[in-house]
Amino acid sequence: MFYFFRRGVEKIRCEVRTDSDGRGYELVVDRPGAMVRVEHFGEPPELNRRWSEIERTLLREGWTGPQLRA
Repeated sequence: MFYFFRRGVEKIRCEVRTDSDGRGYELVVDRPGAMVRVEHFGEPPELNRRWSEIERTLLREGWTGPQLRA
């Protein structure tokens, strides 16, 4: 699942996906001008808590979204 946030002409791409072995999850955050960050989670509740933190932070920083892309 992809989510996009925008601020002016800049865009942040976030992706939630299963990890390569299919036993956990990854949260990918691709910010403009920064390295892509990948965080790993074993259980959905951990992933959901972290995603909520990131979403709140982006909104506080003035980003609009998320715009969902499946």
